[in-house]
Amino acid sequence: MEEWGTDGGYDVLERIVALLFSLATIADIAAGLSAPRRRYLLGILSVAEAEAHGFLIGAGAPVTAAGQDTTDDALRMAARLRALAMLLIVMLAQRFVLLGAVALCADRERTAGPVACPASLAAPDTS
Repeated sequence: MEEWGTDGGYDVLERIVALLFSLATIADIAAGLSAPRRRYLLGILSVAEAEAHGFLIGAGAPVTAAGQDTTDDALRMAARLRALAMLLIVMLAQRFVLLGAVALCADRERTAGPVACPASLAAPDTS
């Protein structure tokens, strides 16, 4: 299994971000379609949204395709998908910052002896 510190793990998450933005674009396109086609696309996209929601937040959003057939419903779904993508971007950015700070503290400790590193930036206990 590949570790998250390697580029491979982040590459997968970046592709998930791109997929979420692509799905949001499809939801935007669905807003301009006829009601039956819009309902069909929103039904598919609602399953994808629930999976992404479950992946990022830990609890799946309810899959409700019934009644989702207005232009506003499609635009709201596009906004929710973009929000999930932005949430994942923020999570990735925080991870990069924390990994960089932990590496910086470790480098300082090796070269200059013990340094005061904030507890939130200390390397996690992996025992």
